[in-house]
Amino acid sequence: MAETQDDSSSESVNEVQALLALVGIELTGADLASLGRIFPQFRQKVDRMYEIDTGDEVTAAVFRADMDS
Repeated sequence: MAETQDDSSSESVNEVQALLALVGIELTGADLASLGRIFPQFRQKVDRMYEIDTGDEVTAAVFRADMDS
């Protein structure tokens, strides 16, 4: 059981590190470990927000204006 938690923790740290690297942020040590610990809960909350049916799946109306030259 501890190995599974270590694997998922390591995976979270790697994922956080990769996401931050995309925007040029490089963290190490305690800061990275802390973000790696909270990342799974944060990800679950974001996933739940995307599951909420907001009814905005319909396409928006598009109005085109003629260009007068």
